[in-house]
Amino acid sequence: MKRHYINASLFVFVIISFVSCRKDFLEKAPQSELTTAGFYKTPADAEAGLVAAYDALQQEYYIWDYITNGDTRADNCYAGGDNPNNFQIDNFQVTSTNTNIERDWSQLYNGIMRANTVLDGITQIDSSLFVPSERRQQIIGEAKFLRAMHYFRLVRDWGAVPLVLSANDQDIYKQRSDTATVYAQIESDLKDAETALPSSYSSAAETRGRATKGAAQALLAKVFAQEKNYQQCLDYCNKVTANNLYTLLPNFEDLWNGQNENNSESIFEIQYNESGEGDWGIQLITPKSLTGDEWIKFNIPTHDLVDSFRAEGDSVRLHASIIFENSTNVPSPYTTAEAVPYIYKWRHPNGWNSPDNVMLMRLADIILLKAEALVNLGQPAEAVPLINQIRSRAQLPAITSTSRADVNAAVLKERRLELAFEGERWYDLLRQGIQYTIDIMNRQRYNGHELNYNVTQNELLFPIPQREVTLNNNLTQNAGY
Repeated sequence: MKRHYINASLFVFVIISFVSCRKDFLEKAPQSELTTAGFYKTPADAEAGLVAAYDALQQEYYIWDYITNGDTRADNCYAGGDNPNNFQIDNFQVTSTNTNIERDWSQLYNGIMRANTVLDGITQIDSSLFVPSERRQQIIGEAKFLRAMHYFRLVRDWGAVPLVLSANDQDIYKQRSDTATVYAQIESDLKDAETALPSSYSSAAETRGRATKGAAQALLAKVFAQEKNYQQCLDYCNKVTANNLYTLLPNFEDLWNGQNENNSESIFEIQYNESGEGDWGIQLITPKSLTGDEWIKFNIPTHDLVDSFRAEGDSVRLHASIIFENSTNVPSPYTTAEAVPYIYKWRHPNGWNSPDNVMLMRLADIILLKAEALVNLGQPAEAVPLINQIRSRAQLPAITSTSRADVNAAVLKERRLELAFEGERWYDLLRQGIQYTIDIMNRQRYNGHELNYNVTQNELLFPIPQREVTLNNNLTQNAGY
């Protein structure tokens, strides 16, 4: 397991150490001697620094914590496993010393530091050395895309966070910037990336794992949605859906069988392979028939989610997303009397070395986000064909109601069933409102028994890690912690 820990408050800048990471364009020798105190001399230095920035996507946060935070915190998964830190997140009993929270904060800031290193270092290189000349701006665009993605995940989970925009920033005891300021920076970075990045690269191999114009536009759509700026969300959804590079795969199953990586539906995808760059997290969520071990598994689909698939008659997405298996090591609250559901969107654990990629953004997400934007802009009838486009692939009948309440409920349901275990559910609930989210979670039950989450508004954000608050007196704690 690769772990890269950087203290986010002190921002002690260490040598960027990493292993060669992505397939294809990222299979380059690492530049392990660069530091933020050093300098870049050639375009090759900038490219190597960019490899390190992409490598941050292979830390625990992007391996599986984003599922815990987006699905287990919501109503899609139970914690499963045997880790008290996961139980805290599942049960809304998170403390500021929770090690999952500490590592997520640290790893996201580690990714930001790596992107900042590239952005700082490239200014030291003679621009005339870049061939083709536009490559310099593309590198800047890729680094800004990555920085924005990390900040987007920070601001959604913690609210106000420190903004660090240079690896050479001497102010190591930063205060938290308010959420509006953080979102403004995210938008600025992504708009710069949209301008700088190409729609595609010169070869299919180079495209794999590399941010594109479409990826920046898709992430902007998601950012504007989370801010509830639905007009700009719609504008950016339209840019993505109008791009003929992106099309839905005809069969939902084909997204997950391991034979269609970097497909036409994928907008941004983390690359893995079996040559020392596998995803170890899949071993922890898939059952014995796939892994060969009897260990108790994490992020187990809830009764409520399974019931929702079945109530909709959605056998296509149910069985493509979930595999059922009897086990002698059953995670709570399942029992040995029933087959246990396990996540099935990744199917090749390969002994802690899975080659299965991770799609962080795909077209179906943006189509349904466009439908959500239309509903919130008072155009529910225009949203219905988009919902039915997704339902048709799942072999479900079309919806016909055009009332705003019905279409809004339909969008939320389709997003849940379509995007289960892709880290979206919690943030979908939050966009429905604070009280809505609290009510959904507090009425969760299984076999007639309430789960008694007793969620309050304070628990909708994670606490700032206590070690960060201790080291930096300028950091304030979130309310309730």
